[in-house]
Formats: sequence, C-alpha cells, structure tokens
Amino acid sequence: MGFDVCGATQTCTGVLSLCIKCGETKITLTNSHSHLQENMSRLRTLRESVEKTLVIYWFRGNDIEQWLSEVDQTDGKVRALTTRFSDIENVIWKHIHRHGLIQEINTMSAKIEDVIQRGETLEHNLKIKDIHRVVAQLPKPITIENVPALKDKLDRLIQYVNDDAHNTIKVHGISGTGKTVLLQHLNNHEAIANHKKFHIVIWLPASEFEDRKKYQSTVAGIQHIISKRLRLCIGIEDDIGTISTKIRVELTDAKYLLLLDDVKKVKIDLGAIGIPNNTNGSKIIYTTYLPVSPFGKAVGVEMGMLSEPDSWELFENFFKDKDDITDNDEITTIARDVAKLCGGYFALIEIVARKFASNKTPNSWRNGLEILKRPAEKRDIYMKQMEKFLHFSYHDGLDENQKKCFLFSLLYPKEHKIPVDCLFDCWAANGFLGNDLIGEDILGRLLELALLIKGSNEQYVTINKMYRAATINLLQEHHEIKCLVVEEEPENRQSYNWEDMHWISLVDSGVNVLSTDVRCLKLTTLFLRKQSKLENIWSSFFDHMKELIVLDLYKTKFELELPMSSLRKLKVLYVNGSAILNRLPFKIEGPNNMLEVLDIRGCLINEIPHDIKSLKRLRRLLVSINREGPLSRLMISELSSLKELIIDVKQNDMASNNTCCNEVIEDIIQNIDSFKELTTLQVRFKDESIDVIQLSGNTLKIFVPKQGNLEHIFNGRVNLYSALQVYIGSRMTSKSEIQMSIKVFGSFVLSCDQIVHDSVIKRVLDHVKAIIMMKDDSVVHLDQIGISNCNIHNCLVQRCNNIETLILNTRDFSNLETLVLSECSQLRVLFSENVVQEAMCIKHLEIRECSAIEEINMLSTSGGDILPTLITLVLYNLPRLRNIYSDMNWPSLSTLEIRECDELKELSLNRDLTMLRNIRVESQWWENLRVADQIKQELQCQGIRNFL
Repeated sequence: MGFDVCGATQTCTGVLSLCIKCGETKITLTNSHSHLQENMSRLRTLRESVEKTLVIYWFRGNDIEQWLSEVDQTDGKVRALTTRFSDIENVIWKHIHRHGLIQEINTMSAKIEDVIQRGETLEHNLKIKDIHRVVAQLPKPITIENVPALKDKLDRLIQYVNDDAHNTIKVHGISGTGKTVLLQHLNNHEAIANHKKFHIVIWLPASEFEDRKKYQSTVAGIQHIISKRLRLCIGIEDDIGTISTKIRVELTDAKYLLLLDDVKKVKIDLGAIGIPNNTNGSKIIYTTYLPVSPFGKAVGVEMGMLSEPDSWELFENFFKDKDDITDNDEITTIARDVAKLCGGYFALIEIVARKFASNKTPNSWRNGLEILKRPAEKRDIYMKQMEKFLHFSYHDGLDENQKKCFLFSLLYPKEHKIPVDCLFDCWAANGFLGNDLIGEDILGRLLELALLIKGSNEQYVTINKMYRAATINLLQEHHEIKCLVVEEEPENRQSYNWEDMHWISLVDSGVNVLSTDVRCLKLTTLFLRKQSKLENIWSSFFDHMKELIVLDLYKTKFELELPMSSLRKLKVLYVNGSAILNRLPFKIEGPNNMLEVLDIRGCLINEIPHDIKSLKRLRRLLVSINREGPLSRLMISELSSLKELIIDVKQNDMASNNTCCNEVIEDIIQNIDSFKELTTLQVRFKDESIDVIQLSGNTLKIFVPKQGNLEHIFNGRVNLYSALQVYIGSRMTSKSEIQMSIKVFGSFVLSCDQIVHDSVIKRVLDHVKAIIMMKDDSVVHLDQIGISNCNIHNCLVQRCNNIETLILNTRDFSNLETLVLSECSQLRVLFSENVVQEAMCIKHLEIRECSAIEEINMLSTSGGDILPTLITLVLYNLPRLRNIYSDMNWPSLSTLEIRECDELKELSLNRDLTMLRNIRVESQWWENLRVADQIKQELQCQGIRNFL
C-alpha cells in the first residue's frame, strides 16, 4: 500500500491551524478573564464604598438591598467562571470549550459594568441627601438621671422601644408634667442613636406642624417637616397627595421611629401623610394629654406630678453648677421651700428655678420666696414667664366658653376644694355650656391642660396656687367680665367699684359688714360663702341686683329672708349649712320664678315645703331628711321636672352599714315613681354616698337593693338612653371587680340577688346584652336565670359558690357568645351529661380560679363539639384541671391562653386550627406539654407562641 503524501500534508496543515486557533483562543480567554477580574474588583470596591456610605448617610431602602443582593449574586457567578477558567487554562485541546467560556465571561463583564454604573448612581444619590446621622440630636434638655420618677419613666419608654410587641407608644398626662423633656431625652439616647436599631428617627414637634401661619392643616405640617428631614424636593405647588407619594416611596421598607410631641387631635391619618405601615420594627411614639390614642391601640407611659423629693432633685439640677448657691446652706433651705410651692409641676419647677438661679444671696432668694407666696402682681419677675407658660393652655387650648368656665373657678379662694357639681350648676346658669356642651366635657378639658387638678375624690377639684396667682390677672383683664375677688385685704373693699362688676367673690375674706347703698346692676354672681365674721345683712342689700343669677351663702352666719321678688332672675341658690336654715330663707311669689338649683341641706325635712313645690323650673334639689320621720311625703308630683335629687340622711348615731342604708334607699325609691325625668339620685350618709340613679354620658345606671325595687325606677325611664346598667344588690362600681373580657359591654345587669322572673325583669333583660351574676349563692345553675328568650349575648359568673354544674341544657343559651367564669369554688362541670346538648355559639370562653373543676368536657353526646365557633379560650389558675375533652375542631380559634394549670398535661391540638395566632402559656409548661411534636414545631415555626 502506497503512502498518501497529499493527505498527510493536509492533515498536518489542519493540525497546525488548530494549534494556532487554540493559542489565539487561549490568549483571548486570558484577556477576557483579566478584564472580568478588573471589573469585579471595581464592583467589590464599590460595594464596600456603598456600605460605608449607607452607614454615614442613610438607611437600606429596597433599591439598595436589591443592588447589594445583585452584587453578591454576581460575585458568586464570577467565582464560578474563574474556577472553570482555571480548569481549562493549561489544557491545549479545549478550543470549543474556551470559545463558549469567552462568550460567558464577556457577557458577565458587560453585566458587571451595568451593575457598577447603577451602584455609582445609588451612591451619588445617597450623598446628595446629606443626612449624616440616623438621629438629629436635639439641644440637651435638663438632666433627669437623678430624678427617680422621671428616670423610671424614661427606662420604661426605652423598654417599650426595644420590645417588638409594641409599635405605638404614648407618653400621656396633663400639661406641664415633663412629657416633652422625656421625649427629648429619648431622641438623644444612645439606644436610639444606634443605627442598627432604626434607619431614621424623625422629630415632629406640634409647635411646628400645628403652626397655621405656615401650614393649612396638621397633615400638611407633618408632611413638610418629614420632607425636610428626608431632603425631599417639595415644590410650592405640590399638594398633599403628591407629597404623600414622595414620602411613601422614601420610607417604604425603612425601619423608622417617629417622635410626635404634643399631639392634640384624636385622629391623625398616617396614610394621608405618606407614612407606610411597615411591620419591620418601625414605631411611633407621641406625647399627648388626650385620653384616646389617635393611632389606635397604644401602650402608655403616664406622667404626673412629682413628689417633694423628686421636685427638689429636679429643681436643684437647674443650678448645680453654681457653687455660690449650692455651697450656701441658707439659700439651700430657702430653695427647698421654693420647690415645694411649685406643686410637683415640671414646667413650673423649670420656670421658677431658671429665674431663681440668677439670685446670688440669701436675701434675694428670701425676697423671691415672699413674692411667690403673696398675691401676684403683674410686675413680678416670674409672672411674665408664668403667663407665657399659661398662654398655650389658656389662649391656645380653650375656646371662649371654656375660658369663662376656667375663670369662674378663680372665684374660689386659693387651695380651696372646688365642688365639681357647683361648677356645673354655675356654668350652666351663666350660659357657658351652650346647647351641645356638658360640664363633664369642659372639666375634662381643663384637667387635661392642667389648669385644674383632680381632688382625692371626684367630687372636687383644685387649682395650683401659682397658676391661680398668674391667672387672676387674666380674669381682671377679660374684656367681657369684670370681676372682684376679695381675699385677704378687706380694708380695701370700699375702693372697689361694685357697680361695674359682673362677678363678686368675698369667700372667707373676713368682711364683717356690707353696705346697703351698693347698686350692682350688672352683677350676675355673688359668692358670700363661709363668711364667719359677717353676722348681719339687710334684705335691702339685694334690692339693686336685678341680674343676679348665682347666689352662694354656704355656711354663712347671718339670718335674713331673701327678697325673691327682687331676685327674679336667680337660678342657683346655695344656703346649705347656713344659720338661715332654721327656716326656709325665702317665700315664692307667683309662677315665674327662675330658680333651677336649690341646696337647703342642713334644714331637716320630711315633707317638701309649699314654696319649693311651686318652683316649676327646679332641675336640681339638695335636701336633708330626718330618718326618724316618715318619708312618704318627701316626693311629690309637683316636682316632676326634677332631674337631680341629692339627699343627705341625718340620724343620731346611725352607722353606714348595708342594712340601714338599704332600708333608707328602699323607702326613697318607693316614692319616686313620678320623677320620670330624674337622671341623678344620690343618697348621702355619714360615711358614704350611694348612687341610686346616675347618667354617665348616654348610659343610664340604676342601683336597687332588691329586684322588687325596680318597678319604681325602671318604668318609662330607659327608652331615651343608648345603654343601661342595672345593679341589683351591688353598689355601682367602676367595674374594677368585673373581668376585663366583660367590661367592653355597655349594657348589663349585675345581680348579687336571686333573679325572680316577673314582667319588670323581663323588660330589663330585653334592654341589655350581658348579665353578671356576682356573689350570689342562691344560684345553682344558669338555667334558673331564664335568659332563653332574651337578647343576652354575654354572661359573667363570679364568686357564685353553690354552682356545681353550670348549664343543664345548652338549648336555652343559643344566643350566648361570651361566657366568663371566675372564682366559683364548687364548679365541677360546665355542661350536664344527662341531656343531649346542642352546639352553642360561644366565641369567648374564660375560666379563672375555679379550684374544684377537674375536667372540661366540650363533646356532645350526639357527636361533635359543643363549642364549634370558639375564637378565644382562656384558662387561668385551675389547680385540679386534668383533661379537656374536645376534638378541638375550632376553625376560628385565634387565641389560646393557659396559665397556672399545672395538672393539665396534654392537649389535642390539631392542624385544623388554621386561624390560631396567639398561644400564651408558661414556657416550662409548654416544654412538658404532650402534643404531637410535628404540630408543636409547626406552631413554633409560625412564631405564634408567647411565653408569659
């Protein structure tokens, strides 16, 4: 066979050509890989730079996170390509593989260049914002570290910030208690400044966002402050919607902290502002005097008055660096007295301390203390600051009627207990309340602004004497009301021009004589109460007071008969506790008398005098009765328009025990059938006051010692009110004894006495949604209450110790949705096993502190579960409970709470509990609980367990 020279030549040429191509491809691949490495190096460097820029300038937005993730993914792909490059780099015969790898590397290089370009743009945009800190530090407020009450509140606030369970936190309390300073300390606190906690903290003071000279609305004000903080470009023509969109884009996915200081509105629409509802740990913290949260459910830190020791610590902080003060024992002693005068108000302490800090000698401190103690004068050095502080509360916080109501309280002497009911009487008589206002609302507003202070009980309020000293000037300067308040300077009374006065107060002033020559043609209010030295006054004194509306003669010693013919416009008359009351101090002539409020307590009666019977406009009457006499003639039909009746019961050596009190109340109740308009009936004994009828808002509350008393009160009285609360055998309470789960219901019957079925109780039950059986040992099961045909949806059984089986037949409780059992010591069985039970509609079942119950059987004898609609199950302190018999087929169950049930070792939890969101249990009990491991793990993975 011959040798094919031509073929061999061609083969050699092909091999040579391939070798050349392989060499060229290898060079190209090496160059491409080098370029790829250069680009990736640039990208890694840029990534580090962006990370550093983020720390300095801004937080991780969604676009930043996506870019960083893309860089990481790209880095991984480049490392994989590099591995492949290394595998074929030194192999000669890989031409096709090299060619394909070159294409992949070049494509990746181009992609990296695109990622670099976008990263550089992001970094540039971050730097443009020029925000160098997560928190904009505020000017350092006065230190509170050494003031235990304030330090504790700041610590609790920080705890709430660190607790992911709370996303809305309020700092609430009356004005002047340091709410703003607490929030300033929080803003500057190192725990907040740590960028790992929040991406951005935004301070929003009401003094800015409520400025109507700048912004048309609260929303617009908040938007502009946030936009400025975010360095957003906001055009002059941009509307709320446009700005809202810009803010939302910027804050989406951000972990923000909003600090709103001094929120005054009950509703602020965060969505309209542009604040996204982020669930990543973002929080809102705000200060307010409002009792209702503008942002829904919120956990709160309540601010109040400081104790004397805390007041001194705070007061001292304002001059601790002044050795000439702190080293002087005499000044320190005086300073403690000055601090006490501030009454625990943070704001007053700050005002006074800053002013006194400039005093260098004991004499100047002593003079300052005397200024604080005496009646205020406009020239006082501290008064301008005090009035400046009051400017917000008084001028900006009140409307005209509210201002008049507040100024009226100044007619009472300093440190005087001001009766709340008297304020309401006088406000109404003077026309300050208008058609839609009630006294409680205005009083609540004055308390919120700290203009008035709550007393130790709800029957009176007080006013801080330093506030009063500053505010007395406001009263004297009021353009509509001219007022004379005589306190400790009776020798100057002749210099006052009585004729121009609208209000005159001589309360406890030491005046011992009044001229009969005065002509008070404009006078509407005259306070002469507690005039111990004024022993005589002539009837002619009142001859020229035709406009008089309010006359207060409480605890006066003089005797006279009031000339009611001259006092035709008189609406409020207080003569209680006066020497006058040896007899009635007036005679009523004609039917046109305007008297609406009359207090004659101290004049013992058992029959309403004829002169009072003729008062057709009388709406409030306060009387004293002698328990020894008959009461049958006390209540008469002529006073059918009466709305409020207060009765003081006098009896020698009468103790306020339940039996005696209830007997008196029953006697009174039997005589009030004709008082259809009565909304307040209060009986006062030596040691206590008992509300029998009380109207709170639009809720009518009624107390009767026995069920049989209801027929005298209930008929024709309840249809005008949206809610009814009836207490049988139990005094009205603030519901502190009632379990939280039942408090939400505005209408209920609470009985401590066996309910007997009659037409009256049936009508009562038709008006309520809940029944509460409390401390009634006559009840042996709920069936005997007979609510099968009523609209009762909620039932609480508490301390009824003769109940062993709760319900005999579930058919009679088909409407029941909430069932709460508490402290029933003999309860053993919920549902009788002797009857075929039907399914119930109970959604909330709560069993607390029932020591005898050993098992809870929820299985019907006919099959299935008795409680298929259960949403909440709470079991607390059931020491003998061993078993719950149920298929737990509760598709709606969302909350399961079990605590202090140590003998309960097993639960039949199953996968059908798809709505379960909260399991509140003790950690050790949960660890030992026998539940299928897979189900327990699934629940734990879902994060719905909450250890208590």
